[in-house]
Amino acid sequence: NGPESLAEFRESLGDRASRADRGELHTFAIVTTDAPVGIIDVRPENDFRGDMGLWIGRGHHGLGYGTEAVRRATRYAFDRLGLAKLEATVFVGNVASRRVFEKNGFTLEGTIRCAVRKRGRFVDEWLFGLLREEAVQPKP
Repeated sequence: NGPESLAEFRESLGDRASRADRGELHTFAIVTTDAPVGIIDVRPENDFRGDMGLWIGRGHHGLGYGTEAVRRATRYAFDRLGLAKLEATVFVGNVASRRVFEKNGFTLEGTIRCAVRKRGRFVDEWLFGLLREEAVQPKP
């Protein structure tokens, strides 16, 4: 559910800063030696469960940035925030993103029909979950 444009991302910054101040959002830039390539969020829902969002910019897909970012953010969520479960949603059909979460041990828990509206259309999402005791190193 990443931003559709740079303008949309900029509009969301104020809300994101307020949520971060309240501890509702932990956001990390994904950066190469040259430039930022994406963003990953951990959003605690309560004291034991949260969800994760990942966005990698076009031109940087398939280079392992998402897999590494999910691995690190997962450790952060379990070790620093003390969460017991993490969830993530992926648009149905986005096999590359699905694989990123599966490589990090996430299990497909179901499909949420008409989960979001994107560009005027309802889109289904896959729901993935990972328990702290299931966390593993990414698979090749």
